Amino acid sequence: MAQSYPDYKITFFTRPAFLEHLPDHPGIEKVGLDVDDAYASPVSLFLFWWGWLRSTYPEAWVDAHAHLRSMSGTWLAARFGARVGKLEKHRALRKAFLAKNVQKLPLVQESYANAFAQAGFPIEWPIALPNASRPLSSTLLLAPFAAHESKRIPLETAYALAAWWQGLGGTVVLMGHFSEIDGWNGPNVLFARPDQEASLWAEAAVAVVMDSANQHLAALHGTPSVTVWMGTAPEAGFVPVHPGEQEHVQSSGLSCSPCSIYGTSKCSRGDFACHQIPLAQIQKAIAKVARTDLPLHAL
Repeated sequence: MAQSYPDYKITFFTRPAFLEHLPDHPGIEKVGLDVDDAYASPVSLFLFWWGWLRSTYPEAWVDAHAHLRSMSGTWLAARFGARVGKLEKHRALRKAFLAKNVQKLPLVQESYANAFAQAGFPIEWPIALPNASRPLSSTLLLAPFAAHESKRIPLETAYALAAWWQGLGGTVVLMGHFSEIDGWNGPNVLFARPDQEASLWAEAAVAVVMDSANQHLAALHGTPSVTVWMGTAPEAGFVPVHPGEQEHVQSSGLSCSPCSIYGTSKCSRGDFACHQIPLAQIQKAIAKVARTDLPLHAL
């Protein structure tokens, strides 16, 4: 959007915790909106939207969330005269997908592009991405965490992966929130501070990520990546547009997988069997995409 319409200023609302992970752009103002505390009440959030719209009078409003938290702002924006675009979540299709009646869902990027077009800002899609050129590196970014249990690999698998990469002579950097990193009891690795993340993404040989925000950050920075899918699946439409190389590792042989679109912390079987992805499968995927001169050829 910012590249297609450089004369416009874009205000991007997101949770405060996400702000430090997003790169700066001269045409985008990032606003942290604390919907868990300060604006947890629907009334306080409604008043915030009313105050912001009254002071700004935007030309257009794109509801890229389609949630109760954003719907009040969308309703108000229309009454302030803004052209409104709304994200289509394809709920019926998603139910059919989880019931195994549909093989693949539309890419979420297409849904975003449609929402912008509704608001009067059509975006050419798919976009042409530049070929990513990166120097060789010996750093592996490891992001085994996710908000939901069905999207997190067991820490034992992460420990084994870190030990293997270190055994090849490489450096492992753990990516995650400090509360997640506190639970790491594996090999000695480096821990990324928020102010280091952009340079780490830009320089790493490869990133191993879950179906979480980190896979989108890897794509944003063109970092070669391996995404591990367990209770969710790439066919659900959330694979990022990646200018570099990416591989996908999935659980197999389970009739219950994928069990959700966004991830879940409950398992219908009770054992999260989708977590049991062989380490060798992840290692081989790394060998396909990593920009490194470490001896991966033996795999």
